[in-house]
Amino acid sequence: MPRTRKLSDETVLERAIGVFQHSGYAGTSLRDLTQATGLSTAALYHRFTDKDGLFVEALRRYAHDGLAERFVRLSAADDPLGAIRDFLSELIAVSLADPQHRGCLLINTALDGAKMSNAARDLVRARLGEVEAFFAERLERAVAAGMLERETDIAAEATALLGVVFAIRVLARLNPDPKRLQALVEHAMASLPKLQKIKNQGSRP
Repeated sequence: MPRTRKLSDETVLERAIGVFQHSGYAGTSLRDLTQATGLSTAALYHRFTDKDGLFVEALRRYAHDGLAERFVRLSAADDPLGAIRDFLSELIAVSLADPQHRGCLLINTALDGAKMSNAARDLVRARLGEVEAFFAERLERAVAAGMLERETDIAAEATALLGVVFAIRVLARLNPDPKRLQALVEHAMASLPKLQKIKNQGSRP
């Protein structure tokens, strides 16, 4: 009978995520990974082929854990603009809850100039694209509901909101001030082209 693995892939990935999040792809050595995971280099290579293979799977796991449930829950919200605000506010809460201020593995990787595989870069691009698509879908619903101007540039506004995500994650590492970060969210929401209520609406001549 084959021997049962003492450590599941899920446990190994969880430990590897912490290392990559702290040190980045280039700053993480195989020694760091073997010490953190408790596996030998040979065992890591057997499961994930190489360091980059482990990194890609760690990215995939990190993105799924951070985004999948949130997308489902907030996509079902009745208020599309409220869903966007909640997404950004929850991002602030997650950022501030990390005492080491390690930031987001996806965004850290996007900003990292280190050489890595196309698979890693494509995965980061795809997952951040899902965030942008979430914003776009909520904005489209807001336009359909009469909450935003019909001429709203959905693509441009969704990209701008993705920029807010980057800003939150980076600023939270440098200066984790909750008031400053929430002000950034409120400014982004206030900048959306909302329909203006007609003054004196309902008044009689």
